[in-house]
Amino acid sequence: MRFGTAEAAPGELATGVIELGHDNILPLVSPVMLARGALPGPRLFIQCLIHGGENVGPIAAARFIRSLDLKTFKGSIAALLVANPLGQRAHSRLTPQDGTNLNRIFPGSPSGSVGEQMVDRLLAIAGEHGGDAILDLHSGGELTITAFYVIYDDKFDGPQQRASKALAAQIGSRYQWGASEGWMDGTYLAHVSRTHGKTALIIESGGGARVREEDLANFSTALNGAARALGMIAGDPPVASDIRRGGNAVHVKCTKGGFWDCLVEPGQDMVAGQVMGRMVDLYGQVVEEIHCPTGQAWVGSIRRPWMPLYSGDQVVEVVERL
Repeated sequence: MRFGTAEAAPGELATGVIELGHDNILPLVSPVMLARGALPGPRLFIQCLIHGGENVGPIAAARFIRSLDLKTFKGSIAALLVANPLGQRAHSRLTPQDGTNLNRIFPGSPSGSVGEQMVDRLLAIAGEHGGDAILDLHSGGELTITAFYVIYDDKFDGPQQRASKALAAQIGSRYQWGASEGWMDGTYLAHVSRTHGKTALIIESGGGARVREEDLANFSTALNGAARALGMIAGDPPVASDIRRGGNAVHVKCTKGGFWDCLVEPGQDMVAGQVMGRMVDLYGQVVEEIHCPTGQAWVGSIRRPWMPLYSGDQVVEVVERL
């Protein structure tokens, strides 16, 4: 079995690279891992770092894969560890060369900008190697801190969407978000599900320019849960309690610049009008209070506390509670 330059026989772990595009000197490549169990079984595909700086995902994926007992493991896992090498080098969720957010421009174009060409390539790789399920790992990046949540495509009621929703309930997160908004149409998640017919999830935890053991543990729970749900390893998948369903999200922005004094935590329940934070100027004066704009909700993500922000910057993402 091959994935890029990695080749694994039954019971083996292999590493290598796969080509995603070209810069002005050499091909753009991503490190890859390929774990093949001694026993036949499903194929799981993991993608990391479509947004540069979201470093929890690849660290957690590599730890998880190296923890597997391949003598008893059923099936295979292919991990694409750096889906956006240009963004990762710049610690940026965007691709600096063309300013694109790769996770908003799918399906891309083989003759477009460098970001559009990488997206076209990522979608082709998912079609070839995606197997039975795809997990797209995120972690807030340099500026944002997220709850431990899972997103599945909820715009259509097809077999892939139903299978994705079922898998979302088996990774151990209480925040289960069925997204149907317009921004989803340009995402990797939507296209691997709708174009390639894959069971697919976004899994997110952490961020804020840090890697915490708590977030690594969340990803470990999620990855083990997915493998158990697929029958790749023994045991029952984790089932969270006190579930928070998610619908559409509201991206709340400040109207005054200053320092962001955040008063809420990722995952916190909110009600309309509740104060979520304050903008504080250099004189120490509160120049704006930020309130929850929607009825029953939970906090999907926050901007890193005490960051200096411009007017119009996003400060909180609140997710409609269903």
